[in-house]
Amino acid sequence: MKPHGIMFHHFHDDGMHIRGQGSISAEKFEQMICFLQKDKTILSAAEWFYRAQKNQLRNNEICITFDDNLKCQFDIAFPVLESLNITAFWFVYTSPLIGIIEKLEVFRYFRFKYFEDIDKFYHSFFNYLNQTEYKNEIIAALSGFVPNRYLSDFPFYTENDRTFRYLRDCVLKPDRFNKVMEQMLKDYNVELSSLKDLLWMNEKDVRMLNTKGHIVGLHTHTHPTSTASLSKIEQIQEYQTNMDELTRIIGNKPYVMSHPCNSYNEDTIDVLKELKVQLGFRSNMKDGFHSKFEYPREDHSNILKQMELNGF
Repeated sequence: MKPHGIMFHHFHDDGMHIRGQGSISAEKFEQMICFLQKDKTILSAAEWFYRAQKNQLRNNEICITFDDNLKCQFDIAFPVLESLNITAFWFVYTSPLIGIIEKLEVFRYFRFKYFEDIDKFYHSFFNYLNQTEYKNEIIAALSGFVPNRYLSDFPFYTENDRTFRYLRDCVLKPDRFNKVMEQMLKDYNVELSSLKDLLWMNEKDVRMLNTKGHIVGLHTHTHPTSTASLSKIEQIQEYQTNMDELTRIIGNKPYVMSHPCNSYNEDTIDVLKELKVQLGFRSNMKDGFHSKFEYPREDHSNILKQMELNGF
């Protein structure tokens, strides 16, 4: 046991926010907080930050964190936290706040809105790849690929999850992946312009979090899935723009962050130091990382499994 954050992304309800892989309801979220409090202490975001800076965190002390400034988080999780008087860290990527529809979240919405289950999407996606000019390259890349060895720090991923992410991040990379997915969306007549207000918070929501004592932090501007593959100049642009936009919205400079998709390198750390960021989070519990930009986090999916094993 060591001090760490709990990482949340997607939530669902019976209305506008659809159920998807890994999403949870308000009821399950509240149950999870009760489960965590059985043997851990959930600190407010400000208290966690203060104790981290003083190196005073105890092993059983945790905090709540959210990545990606999703509207479902604000609509579903935020009211639960308010009722329990708990504040959290909210790591915000800012391009949607200035009207840009980032494809990463759109693609996820498409997977769960238009397919009966995630494996049916994967089947369709892999079939699309077989019809592209990348077919032979894909076959070669997968010839020696062992899914269980890829992203092994994330045990909740299925073999299809791992294969999809490998092809997306390591083989196709952003431009070609986007090209394939955009063709799929076109074939399914998906209207992108209608999704912005459905998928992401707006500036008013982000300001409300800040006003209510939650801590709003950096998460890059466009949420690249592989920040480590960017040049240092590109990383500076991502984080500087992210900081400038959040400062404009909440009125003060963010001083905490989390690494999108757990991807970063020495350049990233240098950029964060230059921006005077004071604390950062990884996306797993792996040992061997000790800098102030590498606090561990447990994915909520792993907590769900613990709850099931304990009959909670």
